[in-house]
Amino acid sequence: MDSNFSNGWRSLVPTLSDILQKMQEKTIIGFGLVPYPRIVPALFLQNYVVYAVKDTADLDVLRPHAKIFCLEEKFPKAAAKIHAASYLLGNYAFHAFLKSRRQPFHLLMHRTTEPIIQKLEEHKLDWLGNRPESFQGVWLKTDFYKVLHAAQLPYIETVRLGREEIAGKTFSEFNVKWQQPMVAYRVFPQTGMEQSPFILLDEDDWEDMRQTLSLDEKYSEIQISPIVRGISLSMVGCVTHLGVLTSPLQLQFHNVPEVLHGEDPSRLSFGQDFGFCSWDDHIEKKAQEITEKVGEFLSTKGFHGIFGVDFLYNTEQQKIFATECMPQFTEDLHIYSLMTMAHNNVPPLEFFHIMATLGLKEKFDFAKANAQLKKRFPASHIFLLQKGIETMPIPLRAGVYSFSPENRGLTYLREGAFPWDLKNESEFLMLDSMPRYQQKVIDNVPSLFKLIFPRSIAESSSKVKPDVGELIAMLSQALREEEGLTETQ
Repeated sequence: MDSNFSNGWRSLVPTLSDILQKMQEKTIIGFGLVPYPRIVPALFLQNYVVYAVKDTADLDVLRPHAKIFCLEEKFPKAAAKIHAASYLLGNYAFHAFLKSRRQPFHLLMHRTTEPIIQKLEEHKLDWLGNRPESFQGVWLKTDFYKVLHAAQLPYIETVRLGREEIAGKTFSEFNVKWQQPMVAYRVFPQTGMEQSPFILLDEDDWEDMRQTLSLDEKYSEIQISPIVRGISLSMVGCVTHLGVLTSPLQLQFHNVPEVLHGEDPSRLSFGQDFGFCSWDDHIEKKAQEITEKVGEFLSTKGFHGIFGVDFLYNTEQQKIFATECMPQFTEDLHIYSLMTMAHNNVPPLEFFHIMATLGLKEKFDFAKANAQLKKRFPASHIFLLQKGIETMPIPLRAGVYSFSPENRGLTYLREGAFPWDLKNESEFLMLDSMPRYQQKVIDNVPSLFKLIFPRSIAESSSKVKPDVGELIAMLSQALREEEGLTETQ
Protein backbone atom coordinates (compact mmCIF):
# COMPACT_ATOMS: atom_id res chain seq x y z
CA MET A 1 0.00 0.00 0.00
CA ASP A 2 1.24 3.51 -0.89
CA SER A 3 2.68 5.19 2.22
CA ASN A 4 1.23 8.52 1.04
CA PHE A 5 -2.21 7.08 1.84
CA SER A 6 -1.46 4.81 4.80
CA ASN A 7 0.35 7.46 6.88
CA GLY A 8 -2.71 9.70 6.86
CA TRP A 9 -5.19 6.89 7.37
CA ARG A 10 -3.55 5.70 10.60
CA SER A 11 -4.81 8.76 12.49
CA LEU A 12 -8.35 7.58 11.71
CA VAL A 13 -7.74 3.81 11.86
CA PRO A 14 -5.09 3.09 14.53
CA THR A 15 -5.04 -0.67 13.84
CA LEU A 16 -4.78 -0.19 10.07
CA SER A 17 -2.01 -2.79 9.65
CA ASP A 18 -4.00 -5.42 11.54
CA ILE A 19 -7.15 -4.69 9.51
CA LEU A 20 -5.28 -4.91 6.20
CA GLN A 21 -3.71 -8.20 7.30
CA LYS A 22 -7.13 -9.65 8.11
CA MET A 23 -8.55 -8.40 4.80
CA GLN A 24 -5.74 -10.20 3.00
CA GLU A 25 -6.14 -13.61 4.64
CA LYS A 26 -7.93 -14.53 1.42
CA THR A 27 -7.54 -13.07 -2.05
CA ILE A 28 -10.36 -10.68 -2.95
CA ILE A 29 -11.51 -10.75 -6.59
CA GLY A 30 -13.44 -7.85 -8.09
CA PHE A 31 -15.07 -8.83 -11.38
CA GLY A 32 -17.15 -7.15 -14.05
CA LEU A 33 -17.35 -5.99 -17.65
CA VAL A 34 -14.58 -3.39 -17.37
CA PRO A 35 -11.75 -2.86 -14.85
CA TYR A 36 -11.88 0.79 -13.77
CA PRO A 37 -15.01 0.66 -11.53
CA ARG A 38 -13.31 -2.15 -9.57
CA ILE A 39 -9.83 -0.64 -9.23
CA VAL A 40 -10.03 1.13 -5.85
CA PRO A 41 -9.30 -1.85 -3.51
CA ALA A 42 -6.11 -2.54 -5.51
CA LEU A 43 -4.72 0.72 -4.13
CA PHE A 44 -4.76 -0.55 -0.53
CA LEU A 45 -4.83 -4.37 -0.79
CA GLN A 46 -1.85 -6.30 -2.16
CA ASN A 47 -3.82 -9.50 -2.72
CA TYR A 48 -6.67 -7.85 -4.64
CA VAL A 49 -7.32 -9.09 -8.20
CA VAL A 50 -9.50 -7.62 -10.96
CA TYR A 51 -11.15 -9.88 -13.55
CA ALA A 52 -12.59 -7.94 -16.51
CA VAL A 53 -14.55 -9.19 -19.50
CA LYS A 54 -13.61 -6.51 -22.02
CA ASP A 55 -10.16 -5.63 -23.35
CA THR A 56 -10.45 -1.85 -23.02
CA ALA A 57 -7.80 0.84 -23.41
CA ASP A 58 -7.98 1.29 -19.62
CA LEU A 59 -5.91 -1.87 -19.17
CA ASP A 60 -2.82 -0.09 -20.52
CA VAL A 61 -2.79 2.48 -17.71
CA LEU A 62 -4.23 0.33 -14.90
CA ARG A 63 -2.00 -2.74 -15.08
CA PRO A 64 0.97 -1.00 -13.41
CA HIS A 65 -1.30 -0.52 -10.36
CA ALA A 66 -3.22 -3.81 -10.14
CA LYS A 67 -3.31 -7.50 -11.02
CA ILE A 68 -5.84 -7.58 -13.86
CA PHE A 69 -7.02 -10.61 -15.85
CA CYS A 70 -9.06 -10.09 -19.01
CA LEU A 71 -11.39 -12.67 -20.58
CA GLU A 72 -11.44 -11.05 -24.02
CA GLU A 73 -7.65 -11.21 -24.35
CA LYS A 74 -7.70 -15.02 -24.18
CA PHE A 75 -11.25 -15.95 -25.15
CA PRO A 76 -12.75 -13.21 -27.38
CA LYS A 77 -15.70 -15.36 -28.52
CA ALA A 78 -16.69 -16.15 -24.95
CA ALA A 79 -16.34 -12.49 -23.95
CA ALA A 80 -18.62 -11.38 -26.80
CA LYS A 81 -21.50 -13.35 -25.27
CA ILE A 82 -21.25 -11.71 -21.84
CA HIS A 83 -23.28 -8.51 -21.48
CA ALA A 84 -23.39 -8.18 -17.68
CA ALA A 85 -21.16 -9.09 -14.75
CA SER A 86 -23.64 -11.73 -13.55
CA TYR A 87 -23.15 -13.74 -16.77
CA LEU A 88 -19.55 -14.38 -15.74
CA LEU A 89 -20.75 -16.64 -12.95
CA GLY A 90 -21.88 -19.16 -15.56
CA ASN A 91 -18.85 -18.78 -17.86
CA TYR A 92 -16.49 -21.77 -18.21
CA ALA A 93 -13.36 -19.62 -18.66
CA PHE A 94 -14.10 -17.62 -15.51
CA HIS A 95 -14.60 -20.81 -13.54
CA ALA A 96 -11.34 -22.18 -14.92
CA PHE A 97 -9.66 -18.99 -13.69
CA LEU A 98 -11.20 -19.41 -10.23
CA LYS A 99 -10.13 -23.06 -10.03
CA SER A 100 -6.57 -22.04 -10.91
CA ARG A 101 -6.31 -19.83 -7.81
CA ARG A 102 -3.76 -21.26 -5.41
CA GLN A 103 -5.05 -19.25 -2.47
CA PRO A 104 -8.59 -19.17 -1.02
CA PHE A 105 -10.59 -16.20 -2.28
CA HIS A 106 -13.72 -14.08 -1.88
CA LEU A 107 -15.65 -12.64 -4.80
CA LEU A 108 -16.45 -8.97 -4.12
CA MET A 109 -20.06 -8.44 -5.21
CA HIS A 110 -21.06 -4.93 -6.28
CA ARG A 111 -24.70 -6.03 -6.40
CA THR A 112 -26.70 -9.21 -5.87
CA THR A 113 -30.00 -10.62 -7.11
CA GLU A 114 -31.74 -13.93 -6.43
CA PRO A 115 -30.39 -15.51 -9.68
CA ILE A 116 -26.85 -14.35 -8.81
CA ILE A 117 -27.12 -15.86 -5.32
CA GLN A 118 -28.34 -19.12 -6.85
CA LYS A 119 -25.25 -19.26 -9.10
CA LEU A 120 -22.91 -18.45 -6.23
CA GLU A 121 -24.41 -21.22 -4.12
CA GLU A 122 -24.57 -23.67 -7.02
CA HIS A 123 -20.83 -23.30 -7.59
CA LYS A 124 -20.09 -23.06 -3.83
CA LEU A 125 -18.30 -19.74 -4.20
CA ASP A 126 -17.22 -17.61 -1.24
CA TRP A 127 -18.41 -14.02 -1.66
CA LEU A 128 -18.63 -10.64 0.08
CA GLY A 129 -21.86 -8.67 -0.23
CA ASN A 130 -25.49 -8.62 0.85
CA ARG A 131 -28.25 -11.13 0.35
CA PRO A 132 -31.34 -9.73 -1.48
CA GLU A 133 -33.61 -10.25 1.53
CA SER A 134 -31.56 -7.63 3.42
CA PHE A 135 -32.62 -4.87 1.02
CA GLN A 136 -36.01 -5.95 -0.36
CA GLY A 137 -37.66 -3.20 1.71
CA VAL A 138 -36.03 -0.45 -0.37
CA TRP A 139 -35.45 -2.08 -3.79
CA LEU A 140 -38.65 -0.72 -5.41
CA LYS A 141 -39.67 2.92 -5.06
CA THR A 142 -43.02 2.16 -3.47
CA ASP A 143 -41.37 -0.04 -0.83
CA PHE A 144 -38.68 2.58 -0.24
CA TYR A 145 -41.32 5.24 0.24
CA LYS A 146 -43.01 3.13 2.91
CA VAL A 147 -39.74 3.20 4.84
CA LEU A 148 -39.51 6.98 4.40
CA HIS A 149 -43.15 7.44 5.43
CA ALA A 150 -42.66 5.37 8.59
CA ALA A 151 -39.62 7.49 9.50
CA GLN A 152 -41.54 10.72 8.72
CA LEU A 153 -39.09 11.68 5.98
CA PRO A 154 -40.01 13.58 2.76
CA TYR A 155 -40.72 11.63 -0.43
CA ILE A 156 -42.72 11.88 -3.65
CA GLU A 157 -45.95 9.88 -3.61
CA THR A 158 -45.88 6.87 -5.96
CA VAL A 159 -48.65 4.45 -6.95
CA ARG A 160 -47.87 0.84 -7.83
CA LEU A 161 -50.04 -0.96 -10.42
CA GLY A 162 -49.84 -4.63 -11.33
CA ARG A 163 -50.33 -5.74 -14.94
CA GLU A 164 -53.94 -6.70 -14.34
CA GLU A 165 -54.80 -3.33 -12.71
CA ILE A 166 -53.67 -1.03 -15.51
CA ALA A 167 -56.66 -1.71 -17.79
CA GLY A 168 -59.05 -0.42 -15.13
CA LYS A 169 -57.23 2.87 -14.55
CA THR A 170 -57.52 6.16 -16.44
CA PHE A 171 -55.42 9.28 -16.92
CA SER A 172 -58.12 11.47 -15.41
CA GLU A 173 -58.09 9.46 -12.17
CA PHE A 174 -54.45 10.39 -11.53
CA ASN A 175 -54.77 13.87 -13.00
CA VAL A 176 -57.46 14.68 -10.43
CA LYS A 177 -55.24 13.24 -7.70
CA TRP A 178 -52.05 15.19 -8.49
CA GLN A 179 -53.09 17.90 -11.01
CA GLN A 180 -49.68 17.90 -12.66
CA PRO A 181 -47.70 15.91 -15.27
CA MET A 182 -46.77 12.34 -14.32
CA VAL A 183 -44.05 9.82 -14.97
CA ALA A 184 -44.43 6.02 -15.12
CA TYR A 185 -41.77 3.31 -15.05
CA ARG A 186 -42.01 -0.35 -15.90
CA VAL A 187 -40.62 -2.75 -13.29
CA PHE A 188 -38.95 -5.98 -14.34
CA PRO A 189 -38.65 -8.86 -11.84
CA GLN A 190 -34.89 -9.43 -12.18
CA THR A 191 -33.49 -5.99 -13.01
CA GLY A 192 -35.80 -3.50 -11.31
CA MET A 193 -36.97 -0.28 -12.98
CA GLU A 194 -36.26 0.64 -16.57
CA GLN A 195 -34.20 3.70 -17.47
CA SER A 196 -36.61 5.31 -19.99
CA PRO A 197 -39.97 6.33 -18.49
CA PHE A 198 -43.37 7.19 -19.92
CA ILE A 199 -44.07 10.91 -19.59
CA LEU A 200 -47.82 11.36 -19.13
CA LEU A 201 -49.19 14.79 -19.98
CA ASP A 202 -52.64 13.90 -21.31
CA GLU A 203 -55.05 11.10 -22.32
CA ASP A 204 -53.13 10.44 -25.55
CA ASP A 205 -49.92 9.76 -23.60
CA TRP A 206 -51.83 7.39 -21.33
CA GLU A 207 -53.24 5.49 -24.30
CA ASP A 208 -49.79 5.28 -25.96
CA MET A 209 -48.43 3.80 -22.72
CA ARG A 210 -51.23 1.23 -22.52
CA GLN A 211 -50.61 0.12 -26.11
CA THR A 212 -46.87 -0.26 -25.46
CA LEU A 213 -47.54 -2.23 -22.27
CA SER A 214 -49.95 -4.56 -24.10
CA LEU A 215 -47.04 -5.70 -26.29
CA ASP A 216 -44.62 -6.22 -23.41
CA GLU A 217 -44.75 -9.60 -21.66
CA LYS A 218 -41.68 -9.07 -19.44
CA TYR A 219 -42.63 -6.31 -17.01
CA SER A 220 -44.39 -7.12 -13.74
CA GLU A 221 -45.88 -3.76 -12.79
CA ILE A 222 -45.64 0.00 -13.33
CA GLN A 223 -45.00 2.77 -10.81
CA ILE A 224 -46.57 6.19 -11.37
CA SER A 225 -45.75 9.46 -9.61
CA PRO A 226 -46.16 13.21 -10.20
CA ILE A 227 -43.24 15.01 -11.86
CA VAL A 228 -41.47 17.31 -9.40
CA ARG A 229 -39.00 19.73 -10.96
CA GLY A 230 -35.64 20.25 -9.34
CA ILE A 231 -31.93 19.50 -9.17
CA SER A 232 -30.83 15.85 -9.19
CA LEU A 233 -28.54 14.97 -6.29
CA SER A 234 -27.19 11.83 -4.67
CA MET A 235 -25.46 10.70 -1.48
CA VAL A 236 -23.52 7.52 -0.74
CA GLY A 237 -23.80 5.73 2.58
CA CYS A 238 -21.95 2.84 4.21
CA VAL A 239 -23.39 0.75 7.05
CA THR A 240 -20.62 -0.05 9.55
CA HIS A 241 -20.68 -1.50 13.07
CA LEU A 242 -20.13 2.03 14.45
CA GLY A 243 -22.81 3.78 12.41
CA VAL A 244 -23.66 4.98 8.90
CA LEU A 245 -20.90 6.86 7.08
CA THR A 246 -22.08 9.35 4.44
CA SER A 247 -20.64 11.36 1.56
CA PRO A 248 -21.53 14.97 0.74
CA LEU A 249 -24.47 15.64 -1.57
CA GLN A 250 -23.31 15.28 -5.16
CA LEU A 251 -24.86 16.99 -8.17
CA GLN A 252 -25.95 14.48 -10.82
CA PHE A 253 -25.82 15.36 -14.50
CA HIS A 254 -29.03 14.55 -16.39
CA ASN A 255 -29.93 15.18 -20.02
CA VAL A 256 -26.97 17.40 -20.87
CA PRO A 257 -27.65 18.32 -24.55
CA GLU A 258 -24.06 17.78 -25.68
CA VAL A 259 -24.07 14.28 -24.19
CA LEU A 260 -27.51 13.39 -25.59
CA HIS A 261 -26.36 14.44 -29.07
CA GLY A 262 -29.93 14.41 -30.33
CA GLU A 263 -31.09 11.35 -28.39
CA ASP A 264 -34.27 11.43 -26.30
CA PRO A 265 -33.99 12.37 -22.60
CA SER A 266 -33.77 9.54 -20.07
CA ARG A 267 -33.47 9.04 -16.33
CA LEU A 268 -29.79 8.12 -16.65
CA SER A 269 -27.22 9.97 -14.59
CA PHE A 270 -24.46 11.14 -16.94
CA GLY A 271 -21.96 11.80 -14.15
CA GLN A 272 -21.46 13.98 -11.10
CA ASP A 273 -19.98 17.27 -9.95
CA PHE A 274 -18.52 17.10 -6.45
CA GLY A 275 -17.65 20.80 -6.23
CA PHE A 276 -21.02 22.26 -7.27
CA CYS A 277 -23.20 23.32 -4.32
CA SER A 278 -26.18 25.68 -4.80
CA TRP A 279 -28.11 24.58 -1.69
CA ASP A 280 -27.99 25.67 1.94
CA ASP A 281 -26.48 23.71 4.80
CA HIS A 282 -29.90 22.67 6.13
CA ILE A 283 -30.57 20.83 2.84
CA GLU A 284 -27.22 19.03 3.16
CA LYS A 285 -28.03 18.03 6.73
CA LYS A 286 -31.54 16.84 5.79
CA ALA A 287 -30.09 14.60 3.07
CA GLN A 288 -27.57 13.25 5.57
CA GLU A 289 -30.37 12.54 8.06
CA ILE A 290 -32.36 10.67 5.41
CA THR A 291 -29.34 8.63 4.28
CA GLU A 292 -28.43 7.75 7.85
CA LYS A 293 -31.97 6.61 8.68
CA VAL A 294 -32.15 4.53 5.50
CA GLY A 295 -28.82 2.95 6.48
CA GLU A 296 -30.11 2.25 9.98
CA PHE A 297 -33.19 0.55 8.51
CA LEU A 298 -30.99 -1.57 6.22
CA SER A 299 -28.81 -2.49 9.19
CA THR A 300 -31.83 -3.96 11.02
CA LYS A 301 -32.31 -6.27 8.01
CA GLY A 302 -28.71 -7.51 8.15
CA PHE A 303 -27.33 -5.23 5.43
CA HIS A 304 -23.65 -4.22 5.59
CA GLY A 305 -21.60 -1.73 3.61
CA ILE A 306 -22.29 0.56 0.66
CA PHE A 307 -25.61 1.89 -0.64
CA GLY A 308 -26.78 5.09 -2.36
CA VAL A 309 -29.76 7.43 -2.15
CA ASP A 310 -30.94 9.69 -4.99
CA PHE A 311 -32.60 13.01 -4.20
CA LEU A 312 -34.54 15.76 -5.92
CA TYR A 313 -34.02 19.29 -4.61
CA ASN A 314 -36.94 21.59 -5.43
CA THR A 315 -35.38 25.06 -5.50
CA GLU A 316 -38.72 26.91 -5.41
CA GLN A 317 -39.99 25.13 -2.31
CA GLN A 318 -36.49 24.80 -0.79
CA LYS A 319 -37.28 21.13 -0.10
CA ILE A 320 -35.37 17.92 -0.74
CA PHE A 321 -37.06 14.59 -1.49
CA ALA A 322 -35.50 11.13 -1.46
CA THR A 323 -36.46 9.44 -4.73
CA GLU A 324 -34.64 6.11 -4.89
CA CYS A 325 -32.36 3.79 -2.92
CA MET A 326 -29.61 1.70 -4.56
CA PRO A 327 -28.63 -1.06 -2.08
CA GLN A 328 -25.37 -1.76 -3.92
CA PHE A 329 -22.18 -0.10 -5.17
CA THR A 330 -23.37 3.02 -6.95
CA GLU A 331 -22.34 3.48 -10.57
CA ASP A 332 -19.91 6.33 -9.89
CA LEU A 333 -18.65 5.27 -6.45
CA HIS A 334 -15.12 4.59 -7.71
CA ILE A 335 -14.74 8.19 -8.95
CA TYR A 336 -15.84 9.60 -5.58
CA SER A 337 -13.53 7.19 -3.75
CA LEU A 338 -10.52 8.13 -5.87
CA MET A 339 -11.27 11.79 -5.28
CA THR A 340 -11.51 11.32 -1.49
CA MET A 341 -8.18 9.52 -1.53
CA ALA A 342 -6.67 12.39 -3.49
CA HIS A 343 -8.16 15.26 -1.47
CA ASN A 344 -9.49 14.17 1.92
CA ASN A 345 -6.84 11.92 3.46
CA VAL A 346 -9.38 9.26 4.43
CA PRO A 347 -9.86 5.59 3.47
CA PRO A 348 -12.39 5.16 0.64
CA LEU A 349 -15.82 3.68 1.34
CA GLU A 350 -14.67 0.41 -0.29
CA PHE A 351 -12.30 -0.01 2.67
CA PHE A 352 -15.14 0.32 5.18
CA HIS A 353 -17.39 -1.87 3.00
CA ILE A 354 -14.89 -4.73 3.00
CA MET A 355 -14.45 -4.31 6.76
CA ALA A 356 -18.21 -4.53 7.26
CA THR A 357 -18.84 -7.49 4.96
CA LEU A 358 -15.94 -9.42 6.51
CA GLY A 359 -17.38 -8.73 9.97
CA LEU A 360 -14.25 -6.89 11.17
CA LYS A 361 -15.35 -4.80 14.15
CA GLU A 362 -12.09 -2.95 14.68
CA LYS A 363 -12.29 0.52 16.19
CA PHE A 364 -11.78 3.61 14.06
CA ASP A 365 -12.46 7.30 14.60
CA PHE A 366 -15.98 7.28 13.18
CA ALA A 367 -16.70 10.99 13.72
CA LYS A 368 -13.46 12.15 12.13
CA ALA A 369 -13.70 9.72 9.20
CA ASN A 370 -17.31 10.78 8.60
CA ALA A 371 -16.32 14.45 8.63
CA GLN A 372 -13.41 13.84 6.23
CA LEU A 373 -15.65 11.91 3.82
CA LYS A 374 -18.01 14.91 3.66
CA LYS A 375 -15.42 17.50 2.65
CA ARG A 376 -16.33 18.94 -0.72
CA PHE A 377 -13.62 19.04 -3.39
CA PRO A 378 -13.36 20.64 -6.87
CA ALA A 379 -13.77 17.66 -9.17
CA SER A 380 -16.30 16.24 -11.62
CA HIS A 381 -16.85 13.59 -14.25
CA ILE A 382 -19.23 13.08 -17.16
CA PHE A 383 -19.59 10.30 -19.71
CA LEU A 384 -20.07 10.19 -23.45
CA LEU A 385 -23.16 8.36 -24.63
CA GLN A 386 -22.40 5.24 -26.70
CA LYS A 387 -25.80 5.09 -28.40
CA GLY A 388 -25.37 5.22 -32.17
CA ILE A 389 -21.75 4.04 -32.06
CA GLU A 390 -21.19 0.40 -32.98
CA THR A 391 -17.39 0.34 -33.18
CA MET A 392 -14.76 2.73 -31.87
CA PRO A 393 -13.91 4.99 -34.85
CA ILE A 394 -11.02 6.94 -33.27
CA PRO A 395 -7.70 5.55 -31.92
CA LEU A 396 -7.86 7.29 -28.55
CA ARG A 397 -5.63 6.28 -25.66
CA ALA A 398 -6.62 6.19 -22.00
CA GLY A 399 -4.78 8.89 -20.12
CA VAL A 400 -4.30 12.61 -19.54
CA TYR A 401 -5.47 15.14 -22.15
CA SER A 402 -5.95 18.84 -22.75
CA PHE A 403 -8.31 20.60 -25.15
CA SER A 404 -8.00 23.81 -27.15
CA PRO A 405 -11.41 25.31 -28.03
CA GLU A 406 -9.74 27.71 -30.48
CA ASN A 407 -8.57 25.03 -32.92
CA ARG A 408 -10.80 22.19 -31.69
CA GLY A 409 -7.64 20.25 -30.90
CA LEU A 410 -7.38 17.39 -28.44
CA THR A 411 -3.88 16.85 -27.03
CA TYR A 412 -2.75 13.59 -25.45
CA LEU A 413 -0.27 14.55 -22.72
CA ARG A 414 0.79 11.33 -20.98
CA GLU A 415 -0.38 8.11 -19.35
CA GLY A 416 -2.53 8.51 -16.28
CA ALA A 417 -5.43 6.85 -14.49
CA PHE A 418 -6.09 8.72 -11.25
CA PRO A 419 -6.91 12.26 -10.06
CA TRP A 420 -3.37 12.69 -8.72
CA ASP A 421 -2.06 12.24 -12.27
CA LEU A 422 -3.55 15.62 -13.23
CA LYS A 423 -1.18 18.57 -12.77
CA ASN A 424 -3.56 21.53 -13.27
CA GLU A 425 -7.17 22.47 -14.09
CA SER A 426 -6.57 22.54 -17.86
CA GLU A 427 -5.94 18.78 -17.88
CA PHE A 428 -8.46 15.95 -17.67
CA LEU A 429 -8.57 12.16 -17.81
CA MET A 430 -10.28 10.11 -20.52
CA LEU A 431 -10.82 6.45 -19.59
CA ASP A 432 -13.27 4.15 -17.75
CA SER A 433 -14.39 1.54 -20.31
CA MET A 434 -12.76 3.32 -23.28
CA PRO A 435 -12.91 0.92 -26.28
CA ARG A 436 -9.82 0.25 -28.36
CA TYR A 437 -9.70 1.46 -31.95
CA GLN A 438 -12.21 -0.38 -34.20
CA GLN A 439 -13.36 -2.49 -31.24
CA LYS A 440 -17.08 -3.24 -30.94
CA VAL A 441 -18.57 -1.14 -28.17
CA ILE A 442 -20.15 -2.81 -25.16
CA ASP A 443 -23.86 -3.56 -25.54
CA ASN A 444 -26.38 -2.51 -22.87
CA VAL A 445 -23.94 -0.07 -21.22
CA PRO A 446 -24.83 3.59 -21.79
CA SER A 447 -21.37 5.01 -21.12
CA LEU A 448 -18.75 4.91 -23.87
CA PHE A 449 -16.08 6.33 -21.56
CA LYS A 450 -15.70 9.14 -19.01
CA LEU A 451 -14.05 12.52 -18.86
CA ILE A 452 -12.73 13.28 -15.36
CA PHE A 453 -11.85 16.88 -14.41
CA PRO A 454 -9.97 18.33 -11.40
CA ARG A 455 -12.53 21.17 -11.24
CA SER A 456 -16.25 21.85 -11.14
CA ILE A 457 -17.79 21.85 -14.64
CA ALA A 458 -21.52 22.24 -13.84
CA GLU A 459 -23.82 25.21 -14.20
CA SER A 460 -26.83 23.04 -13.34
CA SER A 461 -27.89 19.37 -13.54
CA SER A 462 -28.39 19.69 -17.29
CA LYS A 463 -25.82 22.34 -18.23
CA VAL A 464 -22.02 22.26 -18.26
CA LYS A 465 -19.57 25.13 -18.64
CA PRO A 466 -19.09 26.33 -22.25
CA ASP A 467 -15.57 24.94 -22.77
CA VAL A 468 -16.60 21.50 -21.52
CA GLY A 469 -19.77 21.59 -23.60
CA GLU A 470 -17.71 22.35 -26.68
CA LEU A 471 -15.32 19.48 -25.88
CA ILE A 472 -18.17 16.99 -25.41
CA ALA A 473 -19.95 18.17 -28.57
CA MET A 474 -16.75 17.82 -30.60
CA LEU A 475 -16.06 14.34 -29.27
CA SER A 476 -19.68 13.25 -29.78
CA GLN A 477 -19.54 14.35 -33.42
CA ALA A 478 -16.15 12.81 -34.10
CA LEU A 479 -17.13 9.49 -32.51
CA ARG A 480 -20.09 9.31 -34.85
CA GLU A 481 -17.80 10.12 -37.75
CA GLU A 482 -19.62 13.36 -38.49
CA GLU A 483 -16.51 15.49 -38.12
CA GLY A 484 -12.79 14.99 -37.97
CA LEU A 485 -10.81 15.22 -34.76
CA THR A 486 -7.38 16.77 -34.41
CA GLU A 487 -5.22 14.94 -31.86
CA THR A 488 -1.68 16.04 -31.12
CA GLN A 489 0.97 14.89 -28.69
